[in-house]
Amino acid sequence: MSGPLTAWGPALLICLTVLLGILYSNSRLSDLRSYVDARFNAVDRRFDDMKDFIKSEVRRLEDRQSPIHRA
Repeated sequence: MSGPLTAWGPALLICLTVLLGILYSNSRLSDLRSYVDARFNAVDRRFDDMKDFIKSEVRRLEDRQSPIHRA
């Protein structure tokens, strides 16, 4: 009875170790992806804020220029 366990035991242990390594690596990749997504979202927000700032500055300059053109 101990013959098959002795023969297949090391192979099963290696397979189990490889599977656990794959699962661990997959969880780490998911963590990395969520981190990268959060960074890109922060950059997108910064671009949106900059776009709003530029629009408000252009509007302010246009309002400032308007009385000159009316006169």
